[in-house]
Amino acid sequence: MIDLQKAREAVDAMQSLLDATPQAAAHVRIAPDAWTLAEIAGHLIDSASNNHQRFARLRFGDLHGFPGYEAEPWVAAQQYDECDFSLLKALWASYNAMLLHLAATTPDHARTNAWHRESGPLTLEFLVADYYDHLMLHVEHYARRLREICPEE
Repeated sequence: MIDLQKAREAVDAMQSLLDATPQAAAHVRIAPDAWTLAEIAGHLIDSASNNHQRFARLRFGDLHGFPGYEAEPWVAAQQYDECDFSLLKALWASYNAMLLHLAATTPDHARTNAWHRESGPLTLEFLVADYYDHLMLHVEHYARRLREICPEE
């Protein structure tokens, strides 16, 4: 069973952090190997984009040979730190509104459809739950980074 309350709480928590982020803080890099807040938001857009495809396609049946996602190369290639932060916030919000809609309207018969990978199958129900668990990890990650950049806020 998809926990829609948990999903909404994760989305609301991330949205609150994005809304509380000053534009200038979004592009501060605290270390050469640390993502900026804009890059974290970009990674979450990538996650939403990739999972949108999985969630929608798995409604029709199992997936075989569908590509995975490699965070570091995608974030680097898309240069999220060069992007206007208000655009990233709007895109993230729109994508996640759509994903909540998909989670809420997932047909029971599709929940056990699976994405078949070399490491084993992952059901649609698992992928939806995992998406929101992953989002909560990044809510904590983003909140820590925001406090590092803006300690008085």
